[in-house]
Amino acid sequence: MPDTAIPYEQDWYAWTQDQAARLRAWPEALRPNGLDIANLAEEVADMGGSQRRTVQSLLYQALLHLLKIEFHPAPATARHHWAAELANCRTLLEIEFRDSPSLRARRQDFVDAAWPRALRQLRRQLREEAPDRLPTLDAATRADAPRYDADRQVLDEEWLPPAA
Repeated sequence: MPDTAIPYEQDWYAWTQDQAARLRAWPEALRPNGLDIANLAEEVADMGGSQRRTVQSLLYQALLHLLKIEFHPAPATARHHWAAELANCRTLLEIEFRDSPSLRARRQDFVDAAWPRALRQLRRQLREEAPDRLPTLDAATRADAPRYDADRQVLDEEWLPPAA
């Protein structure tokens, strides 16, 4: 482990993970009496994990809204609502990524992981609300390959897919 810690202000998520690792590596003989290092390290790591889960959740929501805009035959009012929700997700992601650039670096991995869940969710919704749209969705998507690129589409505030 390097002697220089990751600055708190530079990357909050990376800082939490670095500090947890440093706590775990602290030699027992040098630990202050009564300090519960194992649980303290776990709590610090979990704080960062909460931010990571927030980013993952926002990316899932963004993907689901993109899919709905493109494939759900809902009225224009619903598509406008989904576009507004998508804009909100993008804004919140921008804030999270500003505070933790190390999470931004993993954005495509997070999109890849969220994609199958978002696709399954839209399939469930279409089965109930518009089963005739399922063949179109299935022909245009694959569960193992996201339809949308993290930077050029998911996070691009100006980009929207064509409406169903």
